[in-house]
Amino acid sequence: MKELVNLHQKEYSEFKRKKDLAALPYIYECDTGLNRYDPRLALIKMDIPITEARNPVTTTIDVASTDDIVQMLHMCDREIFNGWKQYKGLFHPETIATIRQISEVAVDILKKPDGMIVLSGCGTSGRIAFLIARNFNEVLRNSGREQCFRYLIAGRDKALFTSQEAPEDDPQCGIEMLKEVTAGRNRVLFIGITCGLSAPFVAGQLYYCMENLNIYTPVLLGFNPSNLARNIKIEKWDKTFLQVVRLMENKVAENKAYILNPIVGPEQITGSSRMKSGTATKILLETIFVSCVKAYENIPSNIEAHLKSYQDLCEVVYKETSSISKLVQLAGNSLKAGGTISYIGWDSLGVMGMIDASECPPTYGASLSDIRGFVETGYKLLNNIEGDLSPLGKYYRISIDEFQSDIVPGLKESDLVILLMKDESCTVSDILWKSTCQKACISFYSAEKEDRMDCTVSIDLSNLITEPLGNQHYKSWGQLYKELSTKWILNAVTTGAHILKGKVYQNIMVDLKVSNNKLFFRAVGIIQNFSNLPKEMCQEYLLKSIYMTDDLSDDLKSLQVKDHIVKATTMEKVVPTALVAAILKCKIDDARKLLLQHHVIRTAISDIINNRTV
Repeated sequence: MKELVNLHQKEYSEFKRKKDLAALPYIYECDTGLNRYDPRLALIKMDIPITEARNPVTTTIDVASTDDIVQMLHMCDREIFNGWKQYKGLFHPETIATIRQISEVAVDILKKPDGMIVLSGCGTSGRIAFLIARNFNEVLRNSGREQCFRYLIAGRDKALFTSQEAPEDDPQCGIEMLKEVTAGRNRVLFIGITCGLSAPFVAGQLYYCMENLNIYTPVLLGFNPSNLARNIKIEKWDKTFLQVVRLMENKVAENKAYILNPIVGPEQITGSSRMKSGTATKILLETIFVSCVKAYENIPSNIEAHLKSYQDLCEVVYKETSSISKLVQLAGNSLKAGGTISYIGWDSLGVMGMIDASECPPTYGASLSDIRGFVETGYKLLNNIEGDLSPLGKYYRISIDEFQSDIVPGLKESDLVILLMKDESCTVSDILWKSTCQKACISFYSAEKEDRMDCTVSIDLSNLITEPLGNQHYKSWGQLYKELSTKWILNAVTTGAHILKGKVYQNIMVDLKVSNNKLFFRAVGIIQNFSNLPKEMCQEYLLKSIYMTDDLSDDLKSLQVKDHIVKATTMEKVVPTALVAAILKCKIDDARKLLLQHHVIRTAISDIINNRTV
């Protein structure tokens, strides 16, 4: 292990010298540890979920330059479209056929006065569900039709901004929310989004739909093969997610349900499904519903061409790698200096900023103040179910006016403000320009770079190929392309910034928040990966870190995972502490003291692994 970690730094330097990132050696993860990549392994059947596997492209991302970080992210995002290994991808005929079938069901829903389309998920999946429902309700409203899209997110609207751990793991909560929103409806298309085929909240909803097929047409949207759905018994329920998937497969055979699960490959940062999986979720849902709206309006649609337009967009965005990497560096400098990052956005671009900001605390252990998003007119623009949540506290004050009154007066040189500008009409108060903070913008209009900006990323959507979709398609749906462009750039900014801050070791987020069932077991896997200890022992080290004790009582061991999550959610450095204790087989307090000697968690983990007795 020690030799491999040393090689990790050396091989990156060598391949960087050759300027051949594409040739970076693959590292293959298996039960016995990390081994050199063997091409013969490419077709081996995966025994861990692909969404939780390590992406060989990014194993050296933690020691890469900002230019190379962005290039690695680009290489991985290409996998969304190019497919991964032998699995079916976005352009597979089966995927295209399923998209078309779901779109046809959606058209039928639009024609019925009592019809409804419900999109549901946890965390990022729920936030994407909110975004899509909001956008397509606006399309229906602008054409004078009834708004029939609804979103459900575990934890309700508070979860649009902050992680809400308990509801994500509660299938009954999901069922009750679904029953509540669809009361009185006789025809419902339900799309449950769970990237890893693992969310109990969605599992309960899918099962309820299958029990009531006279009303519901259930769709499972995710990015693992069906056989890799989570097969761990869901607490306070009598099923696993895999069992729900098997029931879904039976209904698919009867043309009463759909499973849409193209494989887009492992995430850039292991398990960070906010990135590729979140992007693919947005792409698939938009493809379904753009096709649906066109069909309803008797406009020909081309599913393959629509998917291809997003592939073209990916290249247009990453053509600006140089300016994106400069923005990543600015963001990294801010976080390393103890500063903050604020996204100021107009229209739905502001929503993209809020979504990206909300993902950082559970992913990187960031504080709620580190990265925040603000939108043009606050909740009036969001049009969320529960309306104005600002009375809940400062982290729910989200309008640009509130940014200018609450945040701008206290901005420091170490802080970074990023403007997400839909066009040249976007303006902010002069007080921001007088601030000493760093300033950057992402824009989609042709204009000379603003002299007052420290960095400008300008995306020229006119570079998109117009055929065979035609100019009218891009005129009607151009905002969707701006949103996805913004998502790619902001994901790069926050991923790169946290890498520079030292929150990632190799391509693993070692300081994640243990805030739900999925992250609890991911944390156990991280500890096992680097300590080579049995899974049961790794889970004990995690519990010792959560409860800050070396002697776990039988009462603590007998608690359910959800109880451990409630305790862990508010704590810092739970996983790094457990990891150090497991590697060195030391006491929890000693592990904490070792971490305090290092300002950067990545450096602490690297030094401890390198210097331990092998």
